[in-house]
Amino acid sequence: MPYTVVMNEKKRYPFCFSTLMLILFWAGLLLALAGFALTVWRFAAFLADGAPSPYGWAQYAILFFIAVFLAALLASILIRSQYVIGDKFITLQLGFLRIRYPLKDLKHIHHFRGSNKLALYFEGEKPSYAAVVIQSSLFEGFVRELLARCPSADFSFSTPEEEDEEKKK
Repeated sequence: MPYTVVMNEKKRYPFCFSTLMLILFWAGLLLALAGFALTVWRFAAFLADGAPSPYGWAQYAILFFIAVFLAALLASILIRSQYVIGDKFITLQLGFLRIRYPLKDLKHIHHFRGSNKLALYFEGEKPSYAAVVIQSSLFEGFVRELLARCPSADFSFSTPEEEDEEKKK
């Protein structure tokens, strides 16, 4: 059986968080869990007093909801943040949040070698760009996959010297 490349497979590239962002996410997750624990403790005292107020019930329901929502959001971002390249879209998944960019609007891919960043430029109803935050060792595979699925897109790179010249202007 001959080897064939299946284009309708989705390629996944994990998001690469900086150390500072990881620290902030973990701190936020710990604060959300601490908020949940504090709310449980205060809710127990509220129940011990006979649960006198309907406003208290609403207050604790809202506090529980906020703590659980923030913990779920931050945990999902830490667990499942990635770029997914499909047939029609490139999707940035940050937990259960998703941002989709149509591949038909992708016009240019640029690798800034001086700062080691990768940028995607889109045209369409709203011209925009997206900075790709993945490990630099995955850049080549990411670009190859995008160009295979969107051959109309251009690719370029700039050297550190060119970037320094551009900054001086």
